[in-house]
Amino acid sequence: MSRPGRRLPSVMGRWFLTGAAALLACQPAAGAGMRAVRVVLHGAHAGAGVPTEVLLPAGWRPGEPALLMVFLHDGWGSETSFRRHGLADLAAGMMEGGAIPAVVIASPRHRGTFIVDSPRAEMESFVADDLVPELERRYPGAGGSRARRSVWGISMGGYGALKMALRHPEVFGRAAALAPWVQPLAWDRYEKDRTWWRRRLLEPVFGRSRAESRFEANDLFRIVAAADPGRVPPLYVRTGSADKWEPGAEDLIAALRARGIAVDAASIPGARHRWADWRRAAPALLEFLTRDRPGRACVSWPDEAAAGGSRGGDRRPRP
Repeated sequence: MSRPGRRLPSVMGRWFLTGAAALLACQPAAGAGMRAVRVVLHGAHAGAGVPTEVLLPAGWRPGEPALLMVFLHDGWGSETSFRRHGLADLAAGMMEGGAIPAVVIASPRHRGTFIVDSPRAEMESFVADDLVPELERRYPGAGGSRARRSVWGISMGGYGALKMALRHPEVFGRAAALAPWVQPLAWDRYEKDRTWWRRRLLEPVFGRSRAESRFEANDLFRIVAAADPGRVPPLYVRTGSADKWEPGAEDLIAALRARGIAVDAASIPGARHRWADWRRAAPALLEFLTRDRPGRACVSWPDEAAAGGSRGGDRRPRP
């Protein structure tokens, strides 16, 4: 590398300036905010009901047009995670500044379900079949068509969002995942490391024996193999180079591309499996989910191009 002493300051300077611009562009304006409404949603697969937090744009009234976005929280989160971790303020600021159009954001509680149909909960079917009709009934003007709906999630929620896009492509027009929980799921693989903790966490959902196993039916790699590439909505995935789940996500991205399924994917240098990094990556993701809508672009992370990648592709070659 020629003149290495000048490379680092240049890259770091661009990271700093781009990150500062992102914060200025995407921070909520004074008085901006989303109104949080706590509801219990019902449906054929909802059991006693699913607690859900719905975030309404400032000044929006039912009947007015808005996009509909479903957010699936991480494994230890809840329906309030989007708001508690600052993403509602971030989205409000982007709407206030014209970076994204009006969006109604709904987050159902799914802790401990992995967004899987199991004796614990029929959560995959609830999200795929019940959630959107119930939201659109309660909040007319929000969504209304596949093209005006999106789904995304973080960690376990990222796994669920990708599963929605691949197995239920008719519901959402775009899907995204930050740091998705991705690993091959199979009883034989699980049985080799059947620790007390894994038994407690996984078996109520994925089954307690080979005969009962739901691992295989919920393995993203098998779901990719069975998906119709022509029906899968546009996908967006961001991982972190310091995140232990990144290798599994990279393998999945390679499998998607091998099937001819396009995915906007990149690894963010130094990012770990934590909210601080997820918050910084969120604005570009929100822009992707509302792309081709009125509003200006909003940069998030210190621009990926500054670290040698591109927002439209991979940071490094994939197999």
